[in-house]
Amino acid sequence: ITFSPPYTPTNPMGGADPITIDPNTGMLTGTPTIQGQFVVGVCVEEYRNGQLLSRTIRDFQFNVERCDPTVIARVGAAEQNDDQEYVVLSCGETTVNFVNESVQRNNIETYSWSFMADGQELTSDDWEPALTFPDTGQYMGTLILNPNTICGDTAQIRAVIFPEINADFEFEYDTCTSGPTNFTDLSVSGSGFINNWSWDFGDGNTSDETNPVHTFQEPGEFPVALTVSDTNECQDTRTRIVSYYPVPNLIIIAPSAFTGCEPAEIFFDNLSTPINEEYDINWDFGDGGMGSAISPTYTYDEAGVYTVSIDITSPLGCQTDTTFEDLITVLASPEAGFDFSPRELSNLEPTVNITDASMDAVRWFYDFGDGRNSTQPNPTYTFRDTGRYEVRQIVTHLSGCQDTLVQLIDVIPEIRYFLPNAFTPNDDGTNDIYRGGGIFDGIANFEMLIVNRWGETVFESNDPMQGWNGRKNNVGQPVPEGVYMVLVTFRGPRGDDFEYRTVATVVR
Repeated sequence: ITFSPPYTPTNPMGGADPITIDPNTGMLTGTPTIQGQFVVGVCVEEYRNGQLLSRTIRDFQFNVERCDPTVIARVGAAEQNDDQEYVVLSCGETTVNFVNESVQRNNIETYSWSFMADGQELTSDDWEPALTFPDTGQYMGTLILNPNTICGDTAQIRAVIFPEINADFEFEYDTCTSGPTNFTDLSVSGSGFINNWSWDFGDGNTSDETNPVHTFQEPGEFPVALTVSDTNECQDTRTRIVSYYPVPNLIIIAPSAFTGCEPAEIFFDNLSTPINEEYDINWDFGDGGMGSAISPTYTYDEAGVYTVSIDITSPLGCQTDTTFEDLITVLASPEAGFDFSPRELSNLEPTVNITDASMDAVRWFYDFGDGRNSTQPNPTYTFRDTGRYEVRQIVTHLSGCQDTLVQLIDVIPEIRYFLPNAFTPNDDGTNDIYRGGGIFDGIANFEMLIVNRWGETVFESNDPMQGWNGRKNNVGQPVPEGVYMVLVTFRGPRGDDFEYRTVATVVR
C-alpha cells in the first residue's frame, strides 16, 4: 500500500513531531499536525530467556481535528512530571481536594474524575471534588473533559498519599534566673526520617538546629514556631508560647554614686536586664520617698546622705532586690535673695543701694548686667546709662554649693524739656535765639513749628539744637514784636510721644 503523504511505521501520523511509542512502557507521545482519521497498529511481543512467549496486535484509531476554541485539562496545586502526569501530594490526609484549572471553562460541557484504588474505582463529576483514598500510596487517575467529542482533553493524575508528619517540641528554662532556654524537638513522621528543622523564636532570631539553645534578650510572651519537613517534603508547623520573665541576675543602676547640692534632681537609670513595664518595681530613695517606674527621676530637697534600695518582682512571681548604701550625698545650699532701693531709677538718679537678703551664704557676687560686678554683700552701684538691667546675685555656701537670683532694675531715661516765653532778637548777644532747653537725650522725630497770629509759619525745624533768630525762616526780614504760637513734638527714647504748646513774645 502506498500512502500519501508517505506515512511509515516510525511516523504513522506525519508531521514534524512524529508519534512515537516507548518500547518499555507503551506510552504513545507526539503532536499531530495533519487533520484526518488515522489507524495505527501496535504489536507487543513478550520474551523470556530469548524465547517468544506471546504476541498481541492492536489497532488504534485517532481522529485529528482543529479544535477552536481549545479545551485543556489542567489540575491545579500540582506539578507535571516527565511523563506529563499531574502529581498531587498529600501528607497524612487521605481525603484530597482537587483543584480544577481547566480551560476554557465556558467550552467545557462535561467532566469526570476517575481513580483506581485497591481495585475499586473512585469517581466524581464535581468540578473540584474531594476524594477519599483508602490509605497511603500512589493512585493513578484521570480528568476527562468533553468525552467522545472532537474537542476534549484528558489529564493523567498521580495522587500520592504520604504518611503523616507532626511537628512538636518542648522547652525548659529557669523561670527566676536570666539564662538560656533549651528547646527539644518532639516531631514525628510516618516516613521515619525528618531532615529539616526551622525554628522562629519570635524575637527576630532563627535556627536550623534540631535541639537549639536560645537566650532571649528581653522579657515577654514569645510565639516560638517549629517547622519540620521529611524526605517526602511533607511539612508541619507547631507554635508554642514561651513566657520568659526571669528577674535580673544583677541589679545595676546609674549613677553608681552621687554628690551634689540641694535641691538635687537625679535620674536613676535602671540598667538591669531583663525587665519591662510588666514587672513590679519598687524604689526606696532613703528620705521617705518611693517610686515604681523602671527608671525614675527623683528630687532630694534636703541635705544629707541617703541609701537607695530597689525591689523587682517578675510577672511570674520571682523576686530580687539590692540596697545601695550611702549612694546619694546632698550638700547644703544657700538661698539667694536681695532687695534694692530706690525702686525706680533714672538718668537723673542712676544710683542703687542693694541690700543682701540671702541665707547661709559666705560669699557674694553681683553682676550688674553692664559688664561690671561686685563682691560686696551690700553694694552701692551707679549705672552709667539708662536701660533695663538683669542684676544677678550668686551666693556660695560653706559647702561650695551656690544659688542664684536675678532681678530686673530699670534705669528710666527721663525727659526734661522747657521753652522760654520771650526773647529779644536785637543782635546784642543776649537772649537773641529762641529754642528749648533741658534734658532730652535720645529723642526722635523732633519738630518745632512757630506761627504768627494769622497762622503764617515763621519758623520750623527738625533739629532740637537749632533756634529761631526772630526773622522769617531765620533768613528774611525781622518779624514785628508780638506774640507767636509755638508747637514742639517729639518721641522719647522708649517710644513715648511728647507735645509742648506755648507762646513766645518777641521783644525788641
